[in-house]
Amino acid sequence: MTATLTHTPAELALIDALDGATGWQAQLREATRRDGLPTRRHELWKWSDLRRAANDVTAPGRMTVTGLETPVTDGAHIELGVTASTGASAADASLVIPAGASVTLVERYSAEAAALGNWHLAITLEENARLDRIIIAPDEAAGVFISSAEITLAQGAHLHQRSLDFGGRLSRIETHVTHPGEGALVDLGGVYLLDSDRHADTTTVVHHTGPGGVTQQLVKGAAAAKGHGVFQGKFIVDRAAQQTDARMTHRAMMLDDRAEIDAKPELEIYADDVQCAHGNALGALDETALFYMRQRGIPAPRARALLIESFLAEPLDAIADETLREDLKAQLRTRLEALS
Repeated sequence: MTATLTHTPAELALIDALDGATGWQAQLREATRRDGLPTRRHELWKWSDLRRAANDVTAPGRMTVTGLETPVTDGAHIELGVTASTGASAADASLVIPAGASVTLVERYSAEAAALGNWHLAITLEENARLDRIIIAPDEAAGVFISSAEITLAQGAHLHQRSLDFGGRLSRIETHVTHPGEGALVDLGGVYLLDSDRHADTTTVVHHTGPGGVTQQLVKGAAAAKGHGVFQGKFIVDRAAQQTDARMTHRAMMLDDRAEIDAKPELEIYADDVQCAHGNALGALDETALFYMRQRGIPAPRARALLIESFLAEPLDAIADETLREDLKAQLRTRLEALS
């Protein structure tokens, strides 16, 4: 006997908002109608209960996307602003990075109070293309914002992705990469910094399908009291993907005993000639280092902020664009000063 699903107001609002949708949005509507929003019962959402987080959403909303008109050509700098208004909404787009082109893509997300925003981006990197993707999520943390991307690389393509997430009622950055090997490279990095009652989820899947591919991933985070960080990373290496070199690292700092950080790094390997590894470490602020900094006259809040910044900044150091790199570090520093 099959139980009948009783939709929540948020689910009904999303179904209503996507009435008549096509493509990815139609798939989202059907999944919501059939299964509802994900809960802890779903393995990929075991630490991010979307249904509960969206319990204040009662009506359809609107998602506004700016910057899609920018031509995708060699040297292009594309700035996408994605804003979810109060209510349930969704939007999607696709980008093709031409063969041999180098493109910088910056995505800035925001979600108003009582918002449930769903943003999906399909990206194709043609042969020898390079994409530097920078995600700032969200600028405003009042609502729920879910970002998902499906990125497909061709031979010799390079993907460099960095994210900076200050959390929200629930913020999730989900990235799925199809990696062909054959000289292609994937470099994923992320930082999350969470104040009280902020939730950030970084979920990635990199699927190696051909030989000789390289993937490196470094995610660092810190959570204050009642902040909740989630990291889920998975590398899949097909039998055909011999000589794959894939390395994943997650390191996080709990700034209070009441913080929560959950992590699940995974390797699923079917090839036998590979170099693959994953690591995960959780710790607290180094009290000895803090003591010595205070002995040198640095006030405790400033010393804490400096120590946390030095720990978190590493993934951002690899951003090629100096202006972007310093902008993200400045945002991180501002949040740290407020947190400390």
